[in-house]
Amino acid sequence: MRKSKIKLHRSVTDTNSLITGVPKFTSRLTPSASDRLSERNCIEIVTKLIAEKQLEVVHTLDGKEYVTPAQISKEIRDELHVSGGRVNIVDLQQVINVDLLHIENRANDIVKSDKGIQLVLGQLINESYLDQLAEEINDKLQETGQVTISELCKAYDLPGDFLLQALSRRLGRIIHGQLDQENRGVIFTEAFVSRHRARIRGLFTAITRPTPVSSLITRYGFQEHLLYSLLEELVNAGRLKGTVVGGRQDKAVFVPDIYSRTQNKWVDSFFKQNGYLEFDALYRLGIPDPAGYIKKRYKSAQLLFLRAACVGQEIVDQVEASVEEAISSGNWIDVATLLPSSLSVEDVGILLQQVMRSLNKSSSGLVFSDTIAVSEKFLSSCADLFSDLMQQKAEKEIKNNPVNLITEEDLKQASSLENSYANKKDKKDERRKKAAEGSGSVRGGGGGNAREIKMKKTKKKGRKDADSDEESQGTATGRNKKVEFSFMSQEEIEDVLKTHVQDCPEELITEIAEHLRRPLTKTYQEVVRSVFTSSTSSSGANRRQAMKDLQEEFSNLYNNIRLFEKGAKHFTDDTQTNLAKHLLKTLCTDITNLVFNFLASESMMTTENYSTITSEGRIKILGKLPEDTKGPLTKLHTSLNGKSIEDFLSCLDSAVDICGVMVKKGDKKKERQVLFQHRQALIEQLKVTEDPALVLHLTSVLLFQFSTHCMLHAPGRSVPQIINFLSGKIPEDQYSLIVKYHGLVVKQLTSQTKKTEHGDSDTKDNMEEEEGAESIRKELQEITTSIKDLVLRPRKFSGTEE
Repeated sequence: MRKSKIKLHRSVTDTNSLITGVPKFTSRLTPSASDRLSERNCIEIVTKLIAEKQLEVVHTLDGKEYVTPAQISKEIRDELHVSGGRVNIVDLQQVINVDLLHIENRANDIVKSDKGIQLVLGQLINESYLDQLAEEINDKLQETGQVTISELCKAYDLPGDFLLQALSRRLGRIIHGQLDQENRGVIFTEAFVSRHRARIRGLFTAITRPTPVSSLITRYGFQEHLLYSLLEELVNAGRLKGTVVGGRQDKAVFVPDIYSRTQNKWVDSFFKQNGYLEFDALYRLGIPDPAGYIKKRYKSAQLLFLRAACVGQEIVDQVEASVEEAISSGNWIDVATLLPSSLSVEDVGILLQQVMRSLNKSSSGLVFSDTIAVSEKFLSSCADLFSDLMQQKAEKEIKNNPVNLITEEDLKQASSLENSYANKKDKKDERRKKAAEGSGSVRGGGGGNAREIKMKKTKKKGRKDADSDEESQGTATGRNKKVEFSFMSQEEIEDVLKTHVQDCPEELITEIAEHLRRPLTKTYQEVVRSVFTSSTSSSGANRRQAMKDLQEEFSNLYNNIRLFEKGAKHFTDDTQTNLAKHLLKTLCTDITNLVFNFLASESMMTTENYSTITSEGRIKILGKLPEDTKGPLTKLHTSLNGKSIEDFLSCLDSAVDICGVMVKKGDKKKERQVLFQHRQALIEQLKVTEDPALVLHLTSVLLFQFSTHCMLHAPGRSVPQIINFLSGKIPEDQYSLIVKYHGLVVKQLTSQTKKTEHGDSDTKDNMEEEEGAESIRKELQEITTSIKDLVLRPRKFSGTEE
């Protein structure tokens, strides 16, 4: 086999004859010893010929031989024959001793030129090998009856598609069997099919009840696709009496005809006797699609399909007659008591809804608790039970809370009172307008004659402009929002119904109470307004007194804010800002709450103590106000978070202009009276207090008022700034005394804070701190009387008090 390879040690005369495919050259002359070539010369000559492409050879892996491509192809064919028709290309490399690339190229050429040889997974396979393989598979097939392509792939290490194609060409010739058309991965013999057909015929003939096909496959080891094919064949031929439902899936069930006849008989009997069919019962009988079975079985019957059952027309007619009778007689009926107990609440509700839709529109009724039909007459009778209670509760509400019940009629009456009051004050209004024009600003306080300020723009007497009337009416209507009075809670309504309505289920009582709560509340609002309207004449004097009290309280707060603002202006910017913020959080918030409480009375949201209204409460009241009122009131609410009293008072003027509040602005005499009363109140408080911090606070404020003749509304943290302000305003000895007292108060407060943080331990440091605190307390007691005397006994300051 190696005779055509070049041996590099031979003479040049034998070279051509040793290369496969090159004609043997014989020289006529016998070469002498001098004509012979060395081995090196031979290699160089062959290399030259290869480079000039005059010679096509392949160098072997050991470097000792050259092989032509034709010789490689011949040796590949020889090795394929020796190996029995199947050889791996990698194994050929070791035998032929050339590079794997050359072997792969020659193998591809062989496959292209010879159709009887194939290259599969790096292996050359010829037809003789495949014939031998088919004979082996046929022997195994005849022995077992069936073989699967997947098993053959594992046994012969060949791909499934290739193996299936090769075996398919040899079926009926070498392999005596057939390929399963449903599952092409199985080959079986006719004997195997006949044996399975006989087993399937016997097994399914013996079945008398619905049986899952999957359980039979597992138990008896049937081939799945073959079983379904043969079973379908036997059923269609009439050899097996029954049907296969569920297709060829895991849910496939074989139902024998004998069971179907018994099943249909039971279903017909049950439906005829009871008038309904439960889906669960049909499931238990082996019917996988109850709804479809019923529709197919009873095509002409009028049936109502529910969630878990279907009912016949007889039951529907019975329920419809009972519901119609209950509604026409003004009563109620629980449909669940008329129907079988096996029906669910959901199904009963669906049936009742269907019946209610089919009833006459004149038969008015509602459904409660899903199963109870209640007539409108019955609900009306239940609502009538509360008529007397509404009247009594409304009269009691009017008596206890008359301020919270301002209605549109009351607004009209109040408007007429204001107009009459305005007519009486016409002359004073004219004088105020003249004073305002002369001073340039009403609120500036420049006019000495400005005793009162009317903060509402009233219409002139006799004015009959239609547009203005419509606008004022719209504003009044928008402001007069109805408030939902709480008549009774749902639990209270249930208690009343339980007392007067007998034999009602508890869940029905609960749902009727929930249904009646809003209508009863709405009716109660009308009763309250009716009672209040009837009592308007008797309560007019009380409302006038309430308006008078409101105006008086508003005027006092307004004047106090102006006086406190005047005192705050004596300080620098930072201290003045802190005092302004404190005033906004206290008195300004109180007067704002007073305005909001007044406007909230129109929406019946007032509180007994307006000072308890929070920021959230004001926002809630704003949501109830009309748009024309909401704007100014929103600005007033926002100004409380600012730093300027002037901005707040500007917003306050716009807000009270809407309320119609008459504000009495104090004159010089009134201011002196307020200053005196404020000073006396502080002095009385100073006399009875023993708290050093409060004594210092009151004394500082009183000394400020003595020296400046201005009231001061200051928080405790502003006391150091007040004391600094008093420097130069009071005698030096008094100033030194109050500074010393202030230092002792700060030390006492600091020691109390440390004691709170460290607790009551008996350490040496704590004992020393307690001794120091005790000495400070004694010193404060000694000086407190002297501090009080600074304002409690007559003295002279740098300025004189008026």
